[in-house]
Amino acid sequence: MSAHPRHPSRRAVLTTGLGIAALAGISACSSDSDGDSSTSQGGSGGGSAAALPAYIPYEGVEADLPVQDGRTSSGFFAYPAGPATISTGTPGDGEPITAMGPTSFALPPAMDQNAFWQEMNERLGSELHITLTPGGEYDAKFATTVAGRALPDFFHVGSTQSLPQFMASEAADLTDFLSGDAIADYPGLANIPTASWQDCIFDGRIRAIPIQRGLVNLPTLFARQDLLEAAGITATPQNFEELSDISKELTGGNTWAWGSLPLAYARATVDVPSYWMIVDGTFTSTLGDERHEQALEAVRALQDAGVVNPDAASAPTSTRKDWFGAGRSIFHEDSFIAWFSLYVQHGSVPGLNIQALPVIGFDGGTGTQFVPNPNYGITAISAGSADRAETLLRVADYLAAPFGTEEYLFCKFGIDGVNFELEGSDPVPTDAASEVNIGSLYIADAARVIYAPNREAVVQAAWDQQNRVTEKSFQDPTLGLYSETASRKLASLEGALGDAELDIMLGRRPVSDWSAAVEEFNAGGGADILAEYQAAYDELQG
Repeated sequence: MSAHPRHPSRRAVLTTGLGIAALAGISACSSDSDGDSSTSQGGSGGGSAAALPAYIPYEGVEADLPVQDGRTSSGFFAYPAGPATISTGTPGDGEPITAMGPTSFALPPAMDQNAFWQEMNERLGSELHITLTPGGEYDAKFATTVAGRALPDFFHVGSTQSLPQFMASEAADLTDFLSGDAIADYPGLANIPTASWQDCIFDGRIRAIPIQRGLVNLPTLFARQDLLEAAGITATPQNFEELSDISKELTGGNTWAWGSLPLAYARATVDVPSYWMIVDGTFTSTLGDERHEQALEAVRALQDAGVVNPDAASAPTSTRKDWFGAGRSIFHEDSFIAWFSLYVQHGSVPGLNIQALPVIGFDGGTGTQFVPNPNYGITAISAGSADRAETLLRVADYLAAPFGTEEYLFCKFGIDGVNFELEGSDPVPTDAASEVNIGSLYIADAARVIYAPNREAVVQAAWDQQNRVTEKSFQDPTLGLYSETASRKLASLEGALGDAELDIMLGRRPVSDWSAAVEEFNAGGGADILAEYQAAYDELQG
C-alpha cells in the first residue's frame, strides 16, 4: 500500500475520519465519563436529505458562551433561575412503557426504592420499565432479545449484521412525525442538530432517535495543572520532544507522567487519522501512511523511558481516573466531557486544577484534532409498538428537553432536596444522585452543552479548548453510512490491529511489524469495508 503525502491538504484534512467505532455500522468502544460505552450507528447510505428533521434550536435561554462558527458547543456559567416548563400535561398514555439499553453506571436502586424513578413515572403518566445491561454485554443481550422476538417499546440499537434490513422490519417508521418541520411538535427532539439525524435514516425513512453528544465526545488530553505548577512547569510544551522531557521530570516514586499509552494523542500530533479519509470524493485508507509508525515509535519511546505507569496497558478506565485524581499520573486521556466529571469525582482534592492540553504538532505548530461522530448511538421504537408511536415520541421529547428547562433539570439531576441541593441556581448532587441513573438517557437525551455547576472557570476553559482544537480537525466521513462487512468483522479486525499496536508500544514487536498487521487487516475485510463505504458514499451523493 502506498503511503499518503506526509502532510495532507486542508481539503483532505477537513473531510478525514479517525474513530475506530465510527468505522462500523455498529461497534462499541471505550466509555465516556457519563458512563457511556460510545457507539456509532451507520445509516443505509441511501438516506434522503429531504427526510431529515428541521433543526429548531431552543431559544428560552441565552448562552454565556454561544456556539462559535459551528465549532463549539454553547456554554453556560450557571443554571437559569426559575427554569421554564415546556411540557404540558403528561406525555404517556397510562400504559406501561418498556425499554432496554446499555450502561456503564452501577445499577440504580429498584423502582420501589427509588424516589426519582417513581417521580419520573408520575410525570410521564406511564410506568417506565427499563432493562439495563453493562455496556460490554449489551450486544449479546440485544441479539438474544431480537432472536426471542421480544423487543420492547424502545430499544437502543445493538450490533446486527444486517442493519438496514433489520431497521426496516423491526423499527417503526417515524418519518411522518419527524420529517422536516413536522418535528416542531417535539421541541426537545427539534433542538437536536440536523447532523445527528443522519444516523437515523434508513432507505430515506426516519427509523430512530439520535442520542446526541456533539463535541463533548472530543478525544482530549487532560493535565493536572496544579501538579505541573508545583513542579515548576508553567509553559505548554511546543512539540513532542518537549512533552517527553516534561514527562521524565514528572516521573518518580509512585508517580508516572502517564496513566495510559497515548497513541490517539500521538497520532493527532503527526496529523494522521487511524483508518479512513476522503480525498476528492474517494474513500482512502490511511493505514499505510508512515506517520502511523512515527506515532507508535513516539509512544514506545515514552514506555521505554519509564514515564508510563507499568499497569497502564491492563488498567480499566476507572482505575486510570483514580490515578489521575490521586496524582499518581499527571496526564490523562479521556473524552472531553470527563473534564466535568473528574471534578465531581475528585472535588475534595485540595487545589485541584484540571486543564486540557492543546493538540501540539510533533515537531512544532499545531496537530490535528479528531471530531468524532456526534452521537453516542441511536434508539428505535419497535415496529410492534408503531400504534403508540406518537405517545412514545412525546415521552422521548420530554426526556430530550433542552438545557435551561425545568424538565432538563429534573431528568439530569433529579428531585430538589433529594438528589440535589440548589446552591444559588445550580444543582449540586447529593449522596442520592445515583437514583437518577435509571437509563432514561438511553431512550432520548438533550442536545449537549458545556455546563459544570459552580465552575465558571472550567466552563470557560472548556469552551476555549473546543474553539482552539477544532480550527484544524479531521471530520468523520462515515457518518450516515453503513458497511455490512464492518458490522460482521470490524470488532475482530480492530482487536487484532489493537494487539499489534500494544505489542509494538510495549516493545514486544518491532515497529516494522505494523505494515504486516495492516496487510492482515486489509486482507481480512478492511479492503471490503473501504469499498462498501465508498459505494454508500457515492449513493448518498446521488
